[in-house]
Amino acid sequence: MPDGIHGPAARRRLHDLLAEMAAAARPVRVVQKRRFWHQRAADVALRMVTFGGQRTYLSHYVTTLGHTIYVPDDFADWAPGRAWEVLRHELVHVRQFERWGWLGMVVLYGILPLPLGLCWFRARFELEAYRESLRAIVELEGPEAARCPRLRAQLVRRFTGPDYGWMWPFPRTGERWLDDAVADALGEHAARRGGPETA
Repeated sequence: MPDGIHGPAARRRLHDLLAEMAAAARPVRVVQKRRFWHQRAADVALRMVTFGGQRTYLSHYVTTLGHTIYVPDDFADWAPGRAWEVLRHELVHVRQFERWGWLGMVVLYGILPLPLGLCWFRARFELEAYRESLRAIVELEGPEAARCPRLRAQLVRRFTGPDYGWMWPFPRTGERWLDDAVADALGEHAARRGGPETA
């Protein structure tokens, strides 16, 4: 049975992942986002363009730019398993920056086809990262955690609400994408364990 986000396995995973990030050929650093003027400016801009819908950018959200992961002030106090799951997600964004470069990420993630309301590339980049989140959740917390209706609703809201600028305003499509991602994560988990697993 998984020992959850607070157990010794979670602490070990987080420690190992942070060590791996620091030892990489191009290290990935984790910093407090409030310390950087551009992150404080982004917070103000997001409050304005989402009409106050995104008010927790500095306090609740983790942001990746290049090889730097910007975290809220209390990140060190997060449950180690939650921090590990979030860093797994953010490392997908690091790889996206490596693949597309800064200009590509700014244009694709931030602008095309629209900066708000219909952001296909942003939605696809986030879906790739949330697929990794779901794999991490299954690995650490078990299949039931990935099937949780509350988690599903939260992720659909992320895609369709102000958190990411209403990046994909079609809830049914978002639900299908996420259901497929859960099914894939469960299938991969089952394959590693040598038995069937269904969503």
